Amino acid sequence: MEAQMQVELRQFLLSPESKVEDRSKSLVAKQTLHFSPGGGGVQRLRDEYQDGLHLLMWISAFVLLIACANLANLMLVRATTRKQQVSVRSALGAPRRTLVLQALTESVVLAMMGGIAGIAIAFAGTRMILSLAFGKDYVPIHATPSLPVLAFAFAVSFLTGILFGMAPAWMTAKADPAEALRGAGRSTERKGAWGQKALVVVQAALSLVLLCAAGLLTRSLNNMQHRNFGFDTTNRYILHIDPQMAGYKPDKLEPLYQQLRDNLNGVPGIQQVSFSLYSPMEGDNWGEGIFLDGEPPPPPGTPDHGASWLRVSPKYFDTIGTKILEGRSINEQDTPGTRTVALVNRFFEQKYFKDGHAIGKHFSNDLKHPGAFEIIGVTEDTNYWDATSKMRAMYFLAEGQSAHITDDPRYLQFEDRSKYLNAIEIQTRGEVSGLEVQLRRILSQINPDLAVVDFQSFGSQVKANFTQQQMIAKLTSFFGILALILASIGLYGVTSYSVERRTSEIGIRMALGADRIDMLGMVLRSAFLQVGIGLAIGIPVTIFGGRFMASQLFGVKPYDPLVLMITTVVLAAAAFVAAVIPARRAANTEPMLALRTE
Repeated sequence: MEAQMQVELRQFLLSPESKVEDRSKSLVAKQTLHFSPGGGGVQRLRDEYQDGLHLLMWISAFVLLIACANLANLMLVRATTRKQQVSVRSALGAPRRTLVLQALTESVVLAMMGGIAGIAIAFAGTRMILSLAFGKDYVPIHATPSLPVLAFAFAVSFLTGILFGMAPAWMTAKADPAEALRGAGRSTERKGAWGQKALVVVQAALSLVLLCAAGLLTRSLNNMQHRNFGFDTTNRYILHIDPQMAGYKPDKLEPLYQQLRDNLNGVPGIQQVSFSLYSPMEGDNWGEGIFLDGEPPPPPGTPDHGASWLRVSPKYFDTIGTKILEGRSINEQDTPGTRTVALVNRFFEQKYFKDGHAIGKHFSNDLKHPGAFEIIGVTEDTNYWDATSKMRAMYFLAEGQSAHITDDPRYLQFEDRSKYLNAIEIQTRGEVSGLEVQLRRILSQINPDLAVVDFQSFGSQVKANFTQQQMIAKLTSFFGILALILASIGLYGVTSYSVERRTSEIGIRMALGADRIDMLGMVLRSAFLQVGIGLAIGIPVTIFGGRFMASQLFGVKPYDPLVLMITTVVLAAAAFVAAVIPARRAANTEPMLALRTE
């Protein structure tokens, strides 16, 4: 089927009906098509979100590892404290298989209980994610967690319960009955549980990675939001209408726009009004090939030899706050009866004119009339696409003049369509009370069928371009804070357990003359040694991870030293708080009570 469609495609392109130019027919043999399942969804949407979703999956896996490390620590502590009891059971004839199954059952039950709680949280979390994606005011879809995804998550909880319960079960299986005859509870730091400390090291390293990821994404988002897009959103609004839906033909548009201009300028607080085919960063784009007057056309198949274009009314650039760097702007004297003029952006000038001077030069989007448009001005580069897109060559045509100097029917339909300037840009002198209500009333007075398609501030329209980045940055920050809390809890638990096991040692040291400061320092040194090793491991992993998420960053190096320094300080401060509480308890230990502890 696919091969048959390819043959039919090429036959159509070679037929007179396709109207392919002779110079381009050599490329017909290279044209191909591929079928893909319709259930695969929209490829562009998938490509747009897949990198961010993959990043969130990795972050979720890291948080899961940190939580599992805490669970393993809990089970290791429990296995150690019950070592003497298990030894007695083993001495009385309890088979090792029974003891191992008991330890595994405890960890699996804990994991499954956490999985059940997670499923309940998932339903609330879905609403939170949707609000992050679309905002709190309006959520266009109603979604519930996918049952296959929940089943997968529950299965992961079950498997992690088994995997992280193996170490306590192994310790139980290795229990020596002779331990029942000895003081199994006695211990010193040198005999401390290295397994618990190793898990704290892993937690510290992973927490640093997640905190740095959150810092990099937050800084990247801030850079995107505060970059110079080539326009000003202050006191500016975008109103979208659709005259075609209201029955207006192309020849009736000019009187409509003049009436709209007069009525809108009469609203108190409105400073100026303009019209355009589309406005900056609203998700629309019209593009054509470029042919320069006096230069040969580019060879067939030449990549990136075109430009985006926009039809605008007078005062358009002033209304949106775009600067004219050279020449003049489009004005009321640029009518259908005068010469066809165009403004180009700086990128266009530098790309197509080697001498760097575009004013007075001619170009067109039609091979037969390469000198149709005369360049009268150069604007600053303005971003009309999404926030991370590279700058493109762009030119601007006057409201009433022709965009296509040709009689080709294929382009004449675009010519008529481009005359519908559906975007209205409004600049006010400040906040105008009830502005939307007044605009709707003016439209209904002109024509009851002329409805408001969309009205929002210019800033809101620009902000909508950061929805995905905001969602990923907020979720990553949430996971980073959660990882920090879990790592702090793990360090606190291990340090507290270490202090409890060394109570007798602490009593002896204090009885021999050690003061409270010495005990405080001893416990803090042990805790920060684990955190220090975790940081030593986490810093190179963080640098590598930053390269992995480089596609999600804007204006930020993957190894940003400021972010790395701040997250290291935050992690160290959290570790200090987690360790100082059991350290103070050790320092306040009474020697006589400690010596009586068994």
